[in-house]
Amino acid sequence: MLLVINGAPGVGKSALAERYARDHALTLVLDIDELRRCLGQWETVDASKAVARDLALALVTDHLGRGGDVVVPQFFLRREFAETLRRAADAAAVPFVDVVLIDDDDAVIARFNARRAELRSAGTQHPEAELGDDEVAPTISAANAELRRAAAVYGLPLVPAGSGIEAAYATLLACIE
Repeated sequence: MLLVINGAPGVGKSALAERYARDHALTLVLDIDELRRCLGQWETVDASKAVARDLALALVTDHLGRGGDVVVPQFFLRREFAETLRRAADAAAVPFVDVVLIDDDDAVIARFNARRAELRSAGTQHPEAELGDDEVAPTISAANAELRRAAAVYGLPLVPAGSGIEAAYATLLACIE
């Protein structure tokens, strides 16, 4: 199976992906931002975004071909790459599940800021550093609103994160079934 967990930055996509992987042997959790950070000079070379997506697609294709599940926890505001992933799942003849993880704006903003502080204190560069501190709240709010709209338009199931990871995981499993 190829599972896409979409959601605003800081909503808990990676935590939910890792929770899924704990119960499913050899599941590949593929964080495209982390893959991008593995590229030299990713911070200054805009092409690193496309290179990371291309590498991710190659990993997805290979791992699905080996019979493994792949989970992609990624904020997709535009649907193009999600549709590319859908085509990869179709080509591998595996199910494609696309969900949107949601929570209220204040909770997501708080998690985003906490993660950002952790990364800064560790000296870890991350793509979210491009976002100014004063831009966090309006950006998260806009992302949440747009993701809810897109979920309605595309018929994507919403997975609430507000009741904790185990409740979100139970909802995710129900979506998969």
